[in-house]
Amino acid sequence: MLRVEAPKDKKKLEQQIAALQYQISIDANETDKKIHEEALRVLEGKWGGQNE
Repeated sequence: MLRVEAPKDKKKLEQQIAALQYQISIDANETDKKIHEEALRVLEGKWGGQNE
């Protein structure tokens, strides 16, 4: 199970999401890509909750 610590600051959260999106686009290793995709899903879920 992957544990992702999301920042409380919305700006930092947006930066982490953007960084993960970029990293996924260049990942060559499938295992790394899956880990980054899972982290991205978690962070996007947190970001969606902050917009409510």
